[in-house]
Amino acid sequence: MRSNTVFCFFVFAACLLLGVSAPVSAADADRVADINITVHCPSDKQALWRSIASSFIPVNIGDEYSIEAIDRAVKTLTEAQLFEIIHVPDPEKTARGMVLFFELTPFFRIRNIHIKNAFPVFEQEVLNAMTIKSGGVYQESKMAEQTERVEKLFKRHGFYAPKVNISAVKQGDKYVIDVDIDKGPFHNIRKVVFKGNDHTGRHRLKVVSKTWRTSILPWQGNRFTDKKMKDDIKKITKLYRKKGYADVQVTAKTLPVEGSDAVDVIFTIEEGPLYQIDIQGNDAFYTWTLEKDLLLKETGNKNDFALKKSMRSIRKRYEVKGFPDVKVKDEKKEEKDNSHPQGVRQVNIVIDEGLRYKVSEFKISGADTLDLKVLEKNILTREKGVFNETELDDDIKAVKAFYLTQGFTKIKLKKKVKISDAPDKNEKQVAVEIIIKEGPRTKVEQIDIQGLSAISLEEATHDMAIKQGFWYNSTVIDDDISVLKQAVSEKGYPHVQVKAETKLSKDETRIRITYHVDQGPRVVVGKIFYAGEVRIKQEELEDEMAVAPGDPFSMLKIVDSRRKIQDLNAVDAVRIRSIGIKSRQRLADLIVEISEKNPYYVELAGGYDTSRHLYMETGIGDKNFWGHNLNAEAGLELSQVGYGMDVSLTEPRFLSTRFISKSKVYTEENEGFNKDYGIKIRGLSQTFLRNLNNKKISFSLGGGYEYRDQYLRVDRELDDDEKDDYRIRHVGQVNTGLTWRTTDSFVRPRNGLFASTTFDVFKGTDSSMDDFYRYGLELRYYFSVSDDLVIAIRGRYGYMNTYGSNSNISDDQLYFLGGASTVRGFDENMLQYDEDDSSVGGRSMMLGSVEARYDLGLNYEFALFFDTGALTEIQEPDISESFRSSVGIGLRRQTPVGPISLLYGWKLDPRADESKGCFYFSMGYTF
Repeated sequence: MRSNTVFCFFVFAACLLLGVSAPVSAADADRVADINITVHCPSDKQALWRSIASSFIPVNIGDEYSIEAIDRAVKTLTEAQLFEIIHVPDPEKTARGMVLFFELTPFFRIRNIHIKNAFPVFEQEVLNAMTIKSGGVYQESKMAEQTERVEKLFKRHGFYAPKVNISAVKQGDKYVIDVDIDKGPFHNIRKVVFKGNDHTGRHRLKVVSKTWRTSILPWQGNRFTDKKMKDDIKKITKLYRKKGYADVQVTAKTLPVEGSDAVDVIFTIEEGPLYQIDIQGNDAFYTWTLEKDLLLKETGNKNDFALKKSMRSIRKRYEVKGFPDVKVKDEKKEEKDNSHPQGVRQVNIVIDEGLRYKVSEFKISGADTLDLKVLEKNILTREKGVFNETELDDDIKAVKAFYLTQGFTKIKLKKKVKISDAPDKNEKQVAVEIIIKEGPRTKVEQIDIQGLSAISLEEATHDMAIKQGFWYNSTVIDDDISVLKQAVSEKGYPHVQVKAETKLSKDETRIRITYHVDQGPRVVVGKIFYAGEVRIKQEELEDEMAVAPGDPFSMLKIVDSRRKIQDLNAVDAVRIRSIGIKSRQRLADLIVEISEKNPYYVELAGGYDTSRHLYMETGIGDKNFWGHNLNAEAGLELSQVGYGMDVSLTEPRFLSTRFISKSKVYTEENEGFNKDYGIKIRGLSQTFLRNLNNKKISFSLGGGYEYRDQYLRVDRELDDDEKDDYRIRHVGQVNTGLTWRTTDSFVRPRNGLFASTTFDVFKGTDSSMDDFYRYGLELRYYFSVSDDLVIAIRGRYGYMNTYGSNSNISDDQLYFLGGASTVRGFDENMLQYDEDDSSVGGRSMMLGSVEARYDLGLNYEFALFFDTGALTEIQEPDISESFRSSVGIGLRRQTPVGPISLLYGWKLDPRADESKGCFYFSMGYTF
């Protein structure tokens, strides 16, 4: 015994001297003793990446070691998509157990993408064509695909041999991608030729063809693109079909011009016959009504498919109106001239209407339980109405569905139809009876939920349609299963499964419903990692997250978090991935991958309009100022009426709420047309805005301070009443507003309503001159009469009044009318004027406009308008306060940034010293 002990001691000592691990127990050998994580990245980031990696390795010290656990760790690390290289060397067996090793190399991120030489293609188009984004993962293997994508983009724009070089420059642990584009040559359009257009003029086709319009542009503008040519084929085809050539075939090809990069574009048109469609035998419908069912102009008539479909539509229209025996056929006749295949095809649609079927009697039998009046609300068939068998079948389905919702699980219905001739033989009489066999009515006796612990029974059944004591509705049980699953899932059980079991009583009047719930493992949110090359501060992102570490895993809250982050001004795209859900782990880490917009922008605009004449506007800004999702902006406007400068800071999430805060400092000087004074303003303002109902409703509250200096522009003496106006004033103000918008577009509204109301209070700090309040109301309504015609209506009302000891309001605060944006036909601000031909303002204003906007095609629009307006409570004596009106016409050209308008208005009541009307040139709609 002693000798064995001594032998073991010497063996143990020898093992230690030789550096061999000592024997361990079987239990220790199968345990994880240590986990070593090596991350190949800059030293200052290693601790962070080791922490991130450890949270994605679902193995802990002390866990039982197994190959399956290692595989699970590798799968989780791969699923995270954070590491480009994942290497797991063989584990080392030690006296304490198994030591695991993970060698990881994180994906490098893209700091920025620079696009060079893209013009005339927009840089954003190039970025949209690529699958990589700033802040995304850099993978060298994907660069060749990006090159191919960009080259395809430029080929679509007509550059037939583009060369794109994409290089990646490493800067620290990030990459900057340079996309250098050599667009190469393109095909100029030398001429556009139309062949086969015997019945449509060449000039008409040129106007339709964008390829031809491109060909007349100078320099590089006449670039040929295959897309434009294909679009022209569709436009020419549509034009011919509208003219009645339903079989038209249009093809196009390009012919190279020898010795140059130019091409000739040849459109070949096979017009086919002109369809002349004659509808005969239609007494019940007007011909123009039936012509709505003809599809030849929209789809063509290949193999007479559209003609057959059109006749089926006519037949259906008749059947709906009570003519089930109607016959619709095409009586074909020989063409007048067979030697001219492009002659006329006469189509004679002959209708044999038959007799109309009318419901002479309608009754429901067997409805012993439910009120007949309630049932009839689900039925369209009516006594003395037309009879339609399809409608009757739909009525039976609707009644059956209603019975099912009321607990009649065995409901049976059938119809009884008796047809006879009317006494005058001019129509058919139909006696209709719906026969109901109700069967037993089933009530929910008990609802039981088994296997549920996440929520209470009351909470689980709160939003379910089927409730104890209610009539049983079998049609919604699947919906209730979904509601129950959703309620449990949001408590941190994303793997929940629910099955329903029903048990009827013997007499089928009572039913028990049992929901069997398999909650699955409870999952909580682990760590949340924010990935991407982002400038925005992490705390800004955390404010938008609806979940936090330790919260129950909720897919709805994760989706809501994504939406909120996506709404941030600084964010271009966001993706939230959950790690561990697929493998049913109890801890789900979230990776929030963010791509930011380019935060910096510069805007420059210039031009001419009637209200300012020559003008120039510029602005610079940062959409992510200081990384806090703030929009900092500075703007400058110069025009022939003055200048304006402002600096503003907008916070879209004021104090982490849904209020928008805008702080602004501004200065301006304005010498409005037809006014004998100018005004200098220095001011600051603070406004809070809240959008509601998906931004349809907006509420604003704000205030500010202004330094105002009104000065004369002409050499004249001021009377006593004016002297207080022409001095420096300090004015405080409070502003409120409410807006409701349902229009379908901000730039070009065609349908919807816009309504706004404002109330403002002004207070002079050094005198009572600016003690007044003002409120206003504006309504705009747009509706489409047809695809081409839109009617726009506007009404405005404004009123201001003094309070306290003040009785007069300074001219620079009054309402003025006349000009492109108010009553057209009058010079700017000149609806009313004094004997010195200076504009006159009023304390009250009313304005109304009606405008018809007709789409001429080719992005042009014709306008016909009527304007009227009045200024009342004018502070100067002997000035008319009556309404003044105008009518006018205009032409607009639609552009990507809005319409350019040329308008002319005629005064309906011009005075002797006035012109008959005025021209206006402006950007955008007047309303």
